[in-house]
Amino acid sequence: MDSEQIREKWKLRKQNKQASVDMWNSMAGSFGEFELPDFKENSFLNLLEKNKMLNPESLVLDVGCGAGKYSLAIAERCQHITGLDLSPQMIEIAQQKMVEYHIGNSEFFCADWHQLDIEAAGYQKKFDLVLARMTPAIQSADTFEKLTAASKDWCVLAKPIKRKDPVSDELKKLVGISGRRESADEEVLLAFALLWGQGYLPRLEYEQQTWKMEKTIEEAYGLYINRVKTYREITRPEEEKLKDYIKSLARDGFIYEEVDTTIATLFWQVV
Repeated sequence: MDSEQIREKWKLRKQNKQASVDMWNSMAGSFGEFELPDFKENSFLNLLEKNKMLNPESLVLDVGCGAGKYSLAIAERCQHITGLDLSPQMIEIAQQKMVEYHIGNSEFFCADWHQLDIEAAGYQKKFDLVLARMTPAIQSADTFEKLTAASKDWCVLAKPIKRKDPVSDELKKLVGISGRRESADEEVLLAFALLWGQGYLPRLEYEQQTWKMEKTIEEAYGLYINRVKTYREITRPEEEKLKDYIKSLARDGFIYEEVDTTIATLFWQVV
């Protein structure tokens, strides 16, 4: 499959942008409850250090930065880091955390990477490192190739593969959505093939993870129902059906879920 065939196959699907914003906004509070990860103990940060992707002069772009957990951890190892995210509430929390940790060499903006014109934004070949970690900002060949276009040295993409979401998967079945999972198996393969065809030498590392989720019923509505809406519009009766199922899972007012996945981290140098 050549590059044009990959671009034709890997396109953005039609989706409800507002549902995506609402979903990530609903999770912003819990995402903001973090301590900065350590380079020695965190596998993702360790990969950046091991491959010498950062130095005191580095300009870094974090696409889909969420509440700023990794942006702010990286800030101590670079000259400046810019974080972008679709969710206004995620960006608000990232800015609060920046002040809380007294980190001055970072900035955060609310932006839709799917629509962002990187040339107009002044991002073309601007950054020494461009990363996109565990974000739906990269969902097509176009959004993926922007990473390389914004970089003058390194790019990193981390995505979940072999992923099983027991609650989300069942909710989709309840409204007839099949064959759509949160797992990015095919996307990682297409990204690797695209880079390979362009003459790059992409590398992959894997890490198995289990995420233990605990949410109130209202938080669960915000996450799971909006996630379903990102796949297609649902009717009021369908939404009530999903709510009833979520409530049926509650124990002491909380919804619990264990998500099993493998994190595939794809990285490549553009020089």
